[in-house]
Amino acid sequence: MTFALYSCKTNKTINHHREGKWVYKDTVNGVLYKSKGRYKKSIEIKTWKYFENRKLVKTEKYKDGICHITTFDLKGRITSTGQSMMVEENDETHWYIIGEWTFFDQNGKVIGIKKFEKGELISETKVN
Repeated sequence: MTFALYSCKTNKTINHHREGKWVYKDTVNGVLYKSKGRYKKSIEIKTWKYFENRKLVKTEKYKDGICHITTFDLKGRITSTGQSMMVEENDETHWYIIGEWTFFDQNGKVIGIKKFEKGELISETKVN
């Protein structure tokens, strides 16, 4: 029986493209920010996670040019859910907020819904 052990290099660039696992870290005003995820040809793929002082504050799940986003408060409760879409324009890549975004209070109750089209707010509904 043979076992192969190898390490996966983080934050690598191949032919000027970000590839594989990436981790970003920064500290601003005493707050540690960290994000980690994967790239393929400099485009985010699969699941990305964002942390503030080691607390998960956002996840992004990428598939077929659509990103499903969930944000959390520092106690781990969902504060919003929605989507963004990748659009290539004039040799540049843009991510636009799209569709219906739902916002929640600290008890998980829906407090508002916003609808977006290519990054522009189309409608907003407050829920009591």
